[in-house]
Amino acid sequence: MDTSPRPPVGLCLEMCPERERRERESQGRLHQLERQNVPRTGRNPRGRGRHIADPTKTVKEYNRPAAGKELSLPEELRPPATLLKTVQYLLMKVWDNVNDKDSACLAQAYSFVFDRLRAVRQDLTVQRIRGLEGALVLEGSLGFLLCVPYRVRNLPLADYDEVLHSTQVRESFAELMECYQDCRRFSRQAEFQSLLLLYDLGNLDAMNRVLQLPQSVQYAPQVRLALAINRAHLENNFVRLFRLVRQCECLQACAFYRHLPSCRYKAICTLTHAYSSRNCRFPLDLLTRLIAIDSPSLASDMCKRQGLMIISGAQTSVQFLKTSFKDLGPESRDREIQLVELKKGEASWAEIMIGQECVDYVTLKD
Repeated sequence: MDTSPRPPVGLCLEMCPERERRERESQGRLHQLERQNVPRTGRNPRGRGRHIADPTKTVKEYNRPAAGKELSLPEELRPPATLLKTVQYLLMKVWDNVNDKDSACLAQAYSFVFDRLRAVRQDLTVQRIRGLEGALVLEGSLGFLLCVPYRVRNLPLADYDEVLHSTQVRESFAELMECYQDCRRFSRQAEFQSLLLLYDLGNLDAMNRVLQLPQSVQYAPQVRLALAINRAHLENNFVRLFRLVRQCECLQACAFYRHLPSCRYKAICTLTHAYSSRNCRFPLDLLTRLIAIDSPSLASDMCKRQGLMIISGAQTSVQFLKTSFKDLGPESRDREIQLVELKKGEASWAEIMIGQECVDYVTLKD
């Protein structure tokens, strides 16, 4: 007999509890994205004009459990439907309206959405929400966590902590896999099983766990593609790996994105050892296709940084020499037109993160 206390049930139907909204308003702790566009009123404790909260934009912020605050009051917790509405608001109304060319705006929006999604997960955990309700919320959150590294790749460490971000991705995946243990069918389970395989490239435990799932998930096209990419990676077959990566959809490509520099670096190392000769010429166009890079000029620049010589002529070639190769390690991540942007096409980032059907449903409801 289970004698553990029952988890609390959330009663807050707004994205931010009223008590927190008033408290942060009085303390001047409202995020810029939560304020009303009106002149400041009154005075906050620091003697400055006080911003007014917009109830339709204010979102519950993340609080560390060690902060000494009560995290399980029902009136402070949001039920699954409100949490899902919050995720949809953050992705469709906030993140989708960010200008990538404005780094300050991008950093501000990232910190806001990232923090508020942590609070969403916190409410899920406190209420022990699992099954379909938990999966819907976590899938949207993970869509953001997997896509955002591509958009914020040029932000400084002060604005984008890759280690903290990766920790949140792994914890979210772990919680989502618990939700999937429910016996019911989940429409996006195969998709997210494949995303986990691509994010944790080469993880044998993840591959083995997928092989124990129902055949409807195991043999789904997304999962079979992700497993094939993992096998190619483990076999160091970079030619097959990049050929398969070209078949990925946009969200899958974003999940794989963090591995691109290391995979290309290993490919260059392999080619350098295989074709190291002063009389050997490797076509630059062929190298560009093999490592799925956007243009021969980008491939040429990468080779030059590694100390390899580019030979001009009727056909531009690379001269692979072990003696001239500079072992500088993987390069920094950059823009990927073929693997990410062309696959995204005209779709919004929200459509990529939470699915076209969900966006259409919310838009129609609004």
